Amino acid sequence: MEQNLISATLSAADAAEVQQSLTAAKLKMPFLSTLQNAEVNSVFKPGNTYVPFIDRIYEVFETHPEILPPVFNKEEFVRDYKLFKAIGPIYSQLLELMEGVKKTYMAVGSDTLVGSLDIYSAVKQNKDKIPGMSATGDELGEFFKRTREKKNPESDTEKK
Repeated sequence: MEQNLISATLSAADAAEVQQSLTAAKLKMPFLSTLQNAEVNSVFKPGNTYVPFIDRIYEVFETHPEILPPVFNKEEFVRDYKLFKAIGPIYSQLLELMEGVKKTYMAVGSDTLVGSLDIYSAVKQNKDKIPGMSATGDELGEFFKRTREKKNPESDTEKK
């Protein structure tokens, strides 16, 4: 194998422990949103630009709660703000973890595919030398067959 982007191991016990930790984290946050993509696209998102604004507004809220109308739900605002602040560092850490896992998964997948192609090449070279290898080569070759549907230009113009 010429490519080796990742050279590491993860024991089954460690993988299970990571999964258990992630499950435990999800259980600690039963309030995690299940917004659909359309809903996510429609909500006003703070982004990093608005975080200082939100912090400053919270300070104003704390020092001058009398400016708010009676219908404003002060308790919910405080609850939302505190959750927003608590979740921020978790969100950042998870993004960093996700990016690392994503890139590692892609790299080790690429390493594995490159190695698999080397082995497939050896199968093809030895298909007539080892009993049963021809059938294995044919089976593996199915992954590389492309089915192309030829378009008939005449039928496209007839439909117009």
